[in-house]
Amino acid sequence: MTFAELSGYLDRLESTSSRNELVKTLAELYARSSADEIQPLTYLIQGRLVPFFEPIEIGLGEKLVIAAIAQAFATPPDEVAKLFGRLGDLGQVAATLSAHGSNSRLPVAEVHARLMEIAVASGAGSVEKKRSLFAALLKQVDPVSAKHLVRIALGRLRLGIGDPTVLDALSFAKKGDKSLRPVLEGAYNRVSDLGLIAKTFWSGGESAVNALKVTVGRPIRSQLAERLPNPEAVIKRLGLVAVQPKYDGIRVQIHKNGSEVRVFSRNLEDYTLMFSELTAAAQALKDETLILDGEAIAYSKELEEYLPFQLTASRRRQHGIEQAARELPLVAFIFDILYRNGRDLTELPYEERLAMVDAVIAGSTVLLPAPIIKTDSVEVLTKTLLDNISQGLEGVVVKRPDSKYQAGARNFNWVKLKRHTSGELNDTVDLVLLGYYFGKGKRAEFGVGALLAGVYDAEHDRFATITKLGTGLSDAEWRQIHERADRLQVDHRPARVESILTPDVWLEPEVVVEVMADEITPSPRHTAGKAGDEPGFALRFPRVVSFRGADKRPEDATTVKEIASLFRQQRERKTPS
Repeated sequence: MTFAELSGYLDRLESTSSRNELVKTLAELYARSSADEIQPLTYLIQGRLVPFFEPIEIGLGEKLVIAAIAQAFATPPDEVAKLFGRLGDLGQVAATLSAHGSNSRLPVAEVHARLMEIAVASGAGSVEKKRSLFAALLKQVDPVSAKHLVRIALGRLRLGIGDPTVLDALSFAKKGDKSLRPVLEGAYNRVSDLGLIAKTFWSGGESAVNALKVTVGRPIRSQLAERLPNPEAVIKRLGLVAVQPKYDGIRVQIHKNGSEVRVFSRNLEDYTLMFSELTAAAQALKDETLILDGEAIAYSKELEEYLPFQLTASRRRQHGIEQAARELPLVAFIFDILYRNGRDLTELPYEERLAMVDAVIAGSTVLLPAPIIKTDSVEVLTKTLLDNISQGLEGVVVKRPDSKYQAGARNFNWVKLKRHTSGELNDTVDLVLLGYYFGKGKRAEFGVGALLAGVYDAEHDRFATITKLGTGLSDAEWRQIHERADRLQVDHRPARVESILTPDVWLEPEVVVEVMADEITPSPRHTAGKAGDEPGFALRFPRVVSFRGADKRPEDATTVKEIASLFRQQRERKTPS
């Protein structure tokens, strides 16, 4: 397949406002792909060159792309910049200037390889090399291809293709339906690499996909916790439970293979260099191969207290890493072990896995065992919850002692209990920003007056609206929101967004915020939970608590199913017994 043919599909994907049409078009693209090109093609449609957990970026900023476009099409850089100011999209600028461009038959695999060459260029003269290589590539492609090349280089492809959409399309391309989605999703939960799954599926079929195993160096999709309203409900449903603190930090998965260590976040980012003290601590462990699951959190030894999430999140940086590590050291509380010395442990009962943790990390002052008690007592669980909250923690996580580790699953094998507030809604929720409205009065200077936010409908792989947000942000944060939103603007409702409301500006679902509200109410204006003539859900008096982009992708946001459960719990609390 040529890159020009791929670009035609990218145009079709970009223009659709239907999730079903996304799957259909993507399946058609996959059906035309060979086993050799399907892996790079899968990364490119995500605007990537490699899976999300590999820290390879193309590394071209706007200024460098403007210079490359100027070089490719023999146009003064200031004219390119003026055209950018008028069009607002460097992809469209490239397409406009290459209007009489090449009809090149460059294969997808070759374009991917040349973009990789640009990405890995480093050292003296690398900036000029990146510009020249990208300019040469732009000169060889047609206008539509130039548009998408620039967007890929800048990380602004904005097709709205989620991981479930890719998995559905792969199944449709082979079977004409979604029947193979569970097999593909199971493999994805083990290896977190859609490109590898696509190539394996095309080369070896369903059996080869089933054979993909947990491997050190490839993150496993995190197991997640369900919600229950109180300790009574937990003990009634689960009986005997293992209880651990719920830290308000960043979920980390630590992989050790000999002397090589990699640290991954829950949303598959590589934090190995940023969280250097965790890396060094893992290197000192005796076992040859390990995968540990835990929570990294900033801890003040002077104050003897855990620090807020935003301070922990501030350790995510590209510069000043060593100084940040000295000023804000991290510890990681390890609450699970998934792999040890060549053995996949995920099928073992939780209490057996947990028994290994103490032995594996014994003696470390950075990797610490998460404290644990076992109980089937409502009173003991309540006291433990309150003790943890008094220490500045979020609450507790309770787990079935006999449960295996189910990668990517959210079920009642793990349940979280968090601190209560004075409002009716006893927990925070994580929402995805879907659009914004222009500001009035003082908000006008920020460019954003209110935010349209939604939750994730996991059953249909889409985002449904649940509220408008207008409080909880400082002036600086409103400006930050506007700056981030500018990079996510799209000119029509994204295909995976379901909304009755129409904001002034639509956003590609990407930014996750933690929100507190007084209660959940029925609403005919919002689509979260709406079915037929039945109303959806809305949040009453919502306010932003924090940004969660450091540890959550949009698909990790609170789900419609969770909102419905919280609404039922809220209603039960209001009903007199």
